[in-house]
Amino acid sequence: MKSELCKTLKLSERKIIFGLFLIPKFGFKRINLLFEIYKDWHKIWNLNYQDLKKANFNHNLIETFLKNRNRLDLDKIWNIYQNKNINIITYFDKNYPYLLKQIFSPPVVLFAQGNMELFNRKNFLSVVGSRKYTSYGKSIVEKYIKPIAEQNISIVSGLAIGIDSLAHIESIDTSGSTIAVLGSPIDTIYPARNFQLAQKIKEKGLLLSEFPIGSKIAKENFPRRNRIIAGLSQATLIIEAQEKSGALITGNYALHENRELLAIPGSVFQNTCQGTNNLIKQGAKLVNNIQDILEIYNLKSISKCEKEKINFKNIEQKIIYKSLLDGPLSIDKIAIYSRLKISIIISCLTEMELSNLIKNIGSQTYQIN
Repeated sequence: MKSELCKTLKLSERKIIFGLFLIPKFGFKRINLLFEIYKDWHKIWNLNYQDLKKANFNHNLIETFLKNRNRLDLDKIWNIYQNKNINIITYFDKNYPYLLKQIFSPPVVLFAQGNMELFNRKNFLSVVGSRKYTSYGKSIVEKYIKPIAEQNISIVSGLAIGIDSLAHIESIDTSGSTIAVLGSPIDTIYPARNFQLAQKIKEKGLLLSEFPIGSKIAKENFPRRNRIIAGLSQATLIIEAQEKSGALITGNYALHENRELLAIPGSVFQNTCQGTNNLIKQGAKLVNNIQDILEIYNLKSISKCEKEKINFKNIEQKIIYKSLLDGPLSIDKIAIYSRLKISIIISCLTEMELSNLIKNIGSQTYQIN
């Protein structure tokens, strides 16, 4: 079968695979089984009752196949997608994402809009988290995602309200760019309030869905699409998640597919951190800084100080800035890391805030802008 998969598919073959995908109850396992038996897509499309019976399909399944095959006009349906500028990628195509092909139940067909070159990227990181994020979660996204994406790591998420959206926004203008995996048909953006964000992603990144146009938006679609979010990437990073959260479903998929699972630790007093803290207890990698993520990809971080060549007014400002590189800190914590006097720290923080180098995010806690 491997040699067959390496062949470049003809357009007529791709249409047949798409047609098989549109037949109810014909998912990856059954379509792949037919391919293993017959090795020829045109022959598969024209199978009769007895042929299908030899494949151990029962009467009802055979009737479903024959009835739907006879009513499908593959050329007409294919053209509808082409007119909407929707790319159709089948599991058997050469450009199907390699990592996604390795999961237990890969989508037979992916619908895509945007920069198809992203499929040629080497490194992907899935980022998910709470819809109701805190200022802490927001600051983690703002501090971590852009520098990671600037290392040519494409950020994958689910276009949901909350951490997902923030991750897309932070990565959208970087060289890594972003992939949004939808729980809805690709021409029906859900949630609707993220329509404009989806358009921006489509310009530089990529929108993906396994749901055909015209499909109903069903509640069960969203946990299902999480296997694609996890499956596209070498690692999944969870930033804030309650004990019962959709983000944890994505994390479980990552674990089941033998991918790296990363979690940001949080306060034991915050509900939005209970899920991530529990994951760390169960063996997820605790993320203390950006380098903890980059080392999975055998990459080294570039200090923001070195990259932007910031001109500090004194050495104390530089010391304070470096202490904030890995995340927000309170004044007391800055004093511990920098070993500077509180009076000097407060004076420097005031000047640095006026220079727009840092910002106060509340409770005497500061982070880099």
